[in-house]
Formats: sequence, structure tokens, C-alpha cells
Amino acid sequence: MRILHLAPENIQDVPGLLSRAHSIYGDEGVLVTMVRSRLGFPNGVLLNYPLLGSDVIRGLRKLTGRANVNVPECELRMKMKGAAFSEKVFLKVRDLFWLYKLSVVWDKYGLGEFDVYHFDGDMPFIYGDRILKRLKDKHIVTHFFGTDLRKSGMNPYLRERAELRFTSELDHTVIDPTLIFVPIPFEAEKITPRKQENKILRVGHSPTRRGAKGTADIIEAVNRLKRRVKFEFLLIEGVSHKRCMELKRTCDIGIDQIGNYAGTGYGRSGLEFLALGIPTITEIPEYYEGLLPGHPFIKATKEDFEDILYRILTDAELRYKKRERGLRWVRDFPHPHRIIKKIYEEYKRVGIIF
Repeated sequence: MRILHLAPENIQDVPGLLSRAHSIYGDEGVLVTMVRSRLGFPNGVLLNYPLLGSDVIRGLRKLTGRANVNVPECELRMKMKGAAFSEKVFLKVRDLFWLYKLSVVWDKYGLGEFDVYHFDGDMPFIYGDRILKRLKDKHIVTHFFGTDLRKSGMNPYLRERAELRFTSELDHTVIDPTLIFVPIPFEAEKITPRKQENKILRVGHSPTRRGAKGTADIIEAVNRLKRRVKFEFLLIEGVSHKRCMELKRTCDIGIDQIGNYAGTGYGRSGLEFLALGIPTITEIPEYYEGLLPGHPFIKATKEDFEDILYRILTDAELRYKKRERGLRWVRDFPHPHRIIKKIYEEYKRVGIIF
């Protein structure tokens, strides 16, 4: 069986890991991306779509307020992408540009010749249903990552067409309880853990977007705490993924996010800290605990973050316990083999495979 994974960008190599994991079952997975990875992850078949992630579009998003990806939990609800007339017109016009780029490579790479199509980002090559009509006899799966569902909504053309709908975001299960949750895939065994702590403990935080990770709240608390206990704080941003990992390796405590501003629980950053053997703080509301059984994260909120960090800084035994528990969990729970097994179980349930 041949499975195509289409993603706007191979962000943190999540779509890439999923596409490669199909080989476990003897199937061929192929990654197709719309724009080049900004962090240097594999692009697979690169479509090079215009009007996506360009400086002009980023500027327009800032001017219109769409660059702000924060969605408070009280505002999480189902909505349809393109519901507003002006947005729908923009998306339809953009489709024309994308269809031109797509036509150049469609036959070259045999993009219509796969058995299963995973739209890892809820975008079936374009916003509209023109390509879906070409794929009328194919199996269609959609998988949500990041902020798009909570901010922009669900693609109406895929809502009914998809045979399976997955998410790797905890709070998406509130927006649509029918989504099937699978963890963010992660290969922790490829990362060598740190062996010893620094003499002066170093706390690291690596936000992709400061506003989404509660970075302002974290910095404010860190500055207050420095009056009580001696430690270093390292803010990691604006560097390649390789450099990010080098800097993370110098840390003794990691912070993923506080506040649940644009996503809930944890991201790849937290998994990387755990795989390095670094105790990691993040905020996970109680009602998501059932989706993360046995997780090792040190839970904190904006209100108690300073006290939680103080406790971790001053308790070496607790850091050791969290390190060991974190290494065991991160090598098992998000492993791609485990994730793809769940996906294939769902394939079988709906009749994609027998």
C-alpha cells in the first residue's frame, strides 16, 4: 500500500516521522510539503506554493491580527474555514495559484496514484474540493497539528469526506470530541541523555512563538525567583533545530509552556527536554490527564510556576526521579511505532485495510 502525507510544512518533522513509519508494515509512505521547512527538516516532494509563509503574507497577517495564534480555552469551538465571505474569496483565489504549481508536478511524481492520502494539516492540496474530486476512489485521512483548527477552523470539504480524522493536540478534542487523539510522534532513542548537572543549575525555554508558550509570564517569574535562589536562565529562540538541541543539552531543567495560550499540555520542545534526561515543567489541565497516562511532566500554572521551579531547583532527589521517569516515558509513549500501530488499528476499523 502507498500512503501520501501532505503537510503545509514539515514542522518539527512530525509529518515526516509518520510518513516514514509506514515502512514498519511494509508500506510506502511519501512526504509532500507545500513550503520548505524553516528548521531544516526533510521536505520530501516540495511543491513550493506561493502565498504561504512568505514575508508578504506574514506582514499581512500581522496587520490583520491573524499572526496572533492564541485562542483562550473558553473560546474553543468548532468553526468552518472560509465561513466569512472575504476569507472564502481569498482562499479561492489562492487555489488558482496553487493549482498552477501543483499541475507542474502532479504527473511527474504520480501524486494521483496513492492508495491513502493523509492530509496532515486539513488541506487537500488546495482549500476547495477540486483535487478531492480527482481522488474520489481513494482513502482520505485528515490529521490536525498546531493552531490551524483552533484558529481558522476545519476545512468544510474534508469534514465529511475524510474516513478518519486524527489530532495530536489535546485541546482539539474539546473542539471536536470525535477526533481520534494520537500523541506527537517522537524518536527519543536517537537522543543521548545528559550525564551530569551543571554546578550552577541552568533552566532552558525554547519557544517558537513567545505568546503561544507564555514566555512573558515565565521570564517575569524567573526574574523574581533569581532574588531567592542562584541559577541561570537560557532563552533559546531564532536558531536552527541543530543549534537548539545543542543549547538544550546544556540545561538542567526545561520549561515547555505555561498558560495554555495556543495549545494545551506539551509540544516537541518538552519531548526533547525529556529525551535529554532533563526534568520538564509544563501546564496540563486535569481533564486532559486521561490522554497522557503516566506522563512525567512537572505540572505548573502561571499562579504557582515560581514556587514549582524553586522546588525543582532546590531538590536534587526530585530532579533525579523526574529524569529517570521522563526517559522511560518519552522512549515509549510517543514512539512512532506506537503511533502508527494506533493509526493502522483505525485503518482496519473503517475498512482501509482488512
